[in-house]
Amino acid sequence: MSKIGIMGGTFNPIHLGHIMLAKAGYQQFQLDKVLVIPNKLPAYKDTDELLDSKHRSRMVQIAIQDYPYMEFSDMELRRTGATYTIDTLRELSGLYPNDQFYFILGGDSLVHLREWREYQEILKLTVILCAKRNGADMVTLDTMRMELLQEVKDSRILFLDTPMMDISSTDIRDNIQEKDVISQWLPDGVYQYIEKHQLYMG
Repeated sequence: MSKIGIMGGTFNPIHLGHIMLAKAGYQQFQLDKVLVIPNKLPAYKDTDELLDSKHRSRMVQIAIQDYPYMEFSDMELRRTGATYTIDTLRELSGLYPNDQFYFILGGDSLVHLREWREYQEILKLTVILCAKRNGADMVTLDTMRMELLQEVKDSRILFLDTPMMDISSTDIRDNIQEKDVISQWLPDGVYQYIEKHQLYMG
């Protein structure tokens, strides 16, 4: 049985915080690989500033190219309609019926997990690996974790040992608009790609 990490997101753009989470999940839970899956039309996010999926996909591929255990997947981009995590997990369960999934997310997402479609089924299909992130203090996260574990028998929600994340794709886009320096938040290749294609310039 393989242990497969899953990290989904708009990656608009992908940044060093995302890479840190994937690395932490891989190293701390001895994962065999981490699937990095860009969303097409996320159901719970504003898509007004969502860049074309071709650019976002290329940036993901550039960002993870030096990590052989990270694997790009376009499975959500090929799906029609809004993107729901439960659909992705069911598809992956069909592709890898004997493997264990570890879903990597930030603490802010855990706080709102009950708003996700069929969240109880999500907890049955995967182990949640939660990272500390601005917008969710540890008391809140611990409370939410205990409540969810009581709701869904045999579910597992574990915390990643990572620094508090203070990087967001929204901040990066805002700084590009204001012509502030963004290179410290991005893999070099992603920064160069954004510069080359003049992305997020308004």
